[in-house]
Amino acid sequence: MRIMNSKKTSKGFLLSVFFLVFWLAPFSLVSGADFDSEVPNFVTDITEIGEDVFAQTSEVTIKLEKRIPRGADDSSSVETAQGIVKSSQDPEDYEDLEDPFAGDSEDLPIMSDPLEGYNRWMFGVNETIYDNVLEPVARGYRDTIHENLRIALKNVFSNAMAPVKLVSSLIQLDFEKSGRVLARTLINTTFGIGGLADVAGEEYDIQDVNEDFDQAMGYYGVPTGPYVVLPLFGPSTARNIIGRAADSFMSPTFLFAPGAVSVGLSVEENINDASFIVDDKKQLEESALDEYESVRDFFHQYRHGLVKK
Repeated sequence: MRIMNSKKTSKGFLLSVFFLVFWLAPFSLVSGADFDSEVPNFVTDITEIGEDVFAQTSEVTIKLEKRIPRGADDSSSVETAQGIVKSSQDPEDYEDLEDPFAGDSEDLPIMSDPLEGYNRWMFGVNETIYDNVLEPVARGYRDTIHENLRIALKNVFSNAMAPVKLVSSLIQLDFEKSGRVLARTLINTTFGIGGLADVAGEEYDIQDVNEDFDQAMGYYGVPTGPYVVLPLFGPSTARNIIGRAADSFMSPTFLFAPGAVSVGLSVEENINDASFIVDDKKQLEESALDEYESVRDFFHQYRHGLVKK
């Protein structure tokens, strides 16, 4: 009886081996013919270091990504053609993030440009003058005059515009800004050597005020009017032209240094200001699809933002 059981066991074992060899034979042939020469014994060791898993082969070490258990209700997962991808950020966290480009664009009125033909032509004229005259002068000025001195001159011109800032703030009944203008003018003129140093801002954290008559008119709802490109002065609007004229009458250079001196100071101010933005303007020229539209839209949004402050 034992002999018969042994024979049956031997036959069963031989049949199992036979079918196993028969079933694996094609794969062995293909593997030996195509991959033996290219694929080594792949994974020889798996090591876990901290939160990283490394699979060691005969040739390289591959850093694997650990599978993180995902909850049944995972609202931050996104199904794609390659599988389910889980966001590393909770969607609720994005609600607290502030868009750096968001501003008052929701109520931004449409800028009318009925003089676009003329404006484009004058824009081209101004750009030619800038490229051939102002930009080379501004670059040479920037390379010659130390940045600290250029900042000091910019502070002086800003301090000199205190009457314009004060009157515009008072017209808007903004007494907080009016007080800041008076404080900054007094401190910077006295302790900042006539405004060369921004002592009020650096030492007392009294921030500068950017107000003019154009903003005062905008505060009371005066529309901007059509967009106009002025010779040499560049982007403007009908309201901005009136505002600039009013500001010029309150400017100390007009009141105390009329004529050639006033023109010379204005030229110096423009060159000094251009020395800070000459590279930025070049980058805008290279990146803008339509530089005219880019400048027009930027000017419109910038002035609208100042009125809304």
